[in-house]
Amino acid sequence: MAAVSTELPVHRLDAEHYGLVVDSGALDQQRVELIDGIIVQMSPHSPAHAAILERLTRHLAGARARVRVQLPLQVASDSLPEPDVALVGEPESADRHPTSALLVVEVTASSHTIDRGRKAALYAAAGIPAHWLIDIPARAVEVRTDPGPVGYRTLRTLDTANVLASPCQGVEELALDELLKGI
Repeated sequence: MAAVSTELPVHRLDAEHYGLVVDSGALDQQRVELIDGIIVQMSPHSPAHAAILERLTRHLAGARARVRVQLPLQVASDSLPEPDVALVGEPESADRHPTSALLVVEVTASSHTIDRGRKAALYAAAGIPAHWLIDIPARAVEVRTDPGPVGYRTLRTLDTANVLASPCQGVEELALDELLKGI
C-alpha cells in the first residue's frame, strides 16, 4: 500500500505577486508580512512595544538616513519583512521598496523565534550591517553584526547597564536604561 501524504500543497508567492495581492485590498486590516514566499501573521503591539518604537523613532530622527517604521524591505525575491524600525540609505522610490538598510530593529515580546531566526538570516543575507533585537521580557538588546550568507557572525547581548553604539552619522549612542525605562 502506498503512503498517503498528509501535507497540504503550499503555493509560495514572490514579492511581485504579493504586491498584487496587497494592491487588491485582500489583506487590508491584516498585520502580515511575506517571509520565504509565505504570508505570515505579525504579533500585535503591546503598550511596551509601542513605547519602545516611539522612543527609538525619536532617537533616530537625526540620522543621515531615512527612518522607516514598520514598512517593507525587499530583502529577497520572496521576502518583504516589515522590521519595526529600519534606517535606509537608499533614495526614496514610489515604484519599489528598499532592498537594504544600514540598521534593522525588531522589538519582540512574543515573536522571538522568527525575529532571531529566519528574519535575522534574511537581513544578514541581504548584507544589512546591523540588526538589533530588543527583547522586552529580558530587558536586553541583542546586537548582530558582520552579516554573511547564512547569518550574522557576531552577536552581543546588552543589558540596561550598557549603551548602544551609534548606528550611523547623526545619531548619538543610546543608553539602554533610558530605552527600557518603565518596561
